[in-house]
Amino acid sequence: MNCKNNQNKRDSGLRRSVTTLGAMLALAFAAPAMASTIDFESQPPAVYANDETISTNGYNLLFVNSPIGELLDLDGGIGTILDSGNPMSCDITGCPAGAAGNYLAILNDGGVKMTRGGHQFAISSLDFAFVSPVPVGPGDYGRLQLTGTLSDGSTLSTMLAFPGQNSNFQFLFGGSDLDAAFRGAVFTSLTINACLWDFNGDCSNSVDSPAMNQAQFAIDNVVLNEIPEPGSIALFGLAAGALGLSRRRAARKAAKSATI
Repeated sequence: MNCKNNQNKRDSGLRRSVTTLGAMLALAFAAPAMASTIDFESQPPAVYANDETISTNGYNLLFVNSPIGELLDLDGGIGTILDSGNPMSCDITGCPAGAAGNYLAILNDGGVKMTRGGHQFAISSLDFAFVSPVPVGPGDYGRLQLTGTLSDGSTLSTMLAFPGQNSNFQFLFGGSDLDAAFRGAVFTSLTINACLWDFNGDCSNSVDSPAMNQAQFAIDNVVLNEIPEPGSIALFGLAAGALGLSRRRAARKAAKSATI
């Protein structure tokens, strides 16, 4: 009778261990592990120069100079946090419509580079708009460019068409249509900038084909997903191995007890 009770206790303890480990492994391999939405509401309206950084939601945002500015080592305003609810906060002719609260505008052919303290992450979606430096009529003027750096140092890029304009030719905020490959990629950094169509039909923002400070854009509600580190997953694997060994030992002991 005691042998049977002891066996039941062992089985109950193993079941609890397996259930606990199973839940931990499910959390470890779940993707994404945790999502953060960068909406810039915690940032006051301000202007930032190239090489300046802001931190929000566990991410660092570095403002990147234009290709010409980088070549000539120029300093200037690149990023600005704007309040869509304050009509006096925007002195840019082409401020986009459709934002709610604060958003980030990137000016003068610059960009923004996002990192998470050396940890990996993925991007699910973002809202974005073209920022016109001068009044323009209806048309397709360029693309938003996203370039992610992978863990091996290689890069993956994609381009998004800017949302259209309203009846007053004001550019609108719209959601992204990221392809599955880019959404599924894991990055150590993500750089966002813009390009303009040139006379050859190419979308350019480079030293050889500068955008003349007109490749400007705004972003908001950037959804980034934290990715479990490989080391953390390895620890769960070790735990699984240890549990398997424990179960085998318990089974041997149970078999010996049953023969007594």
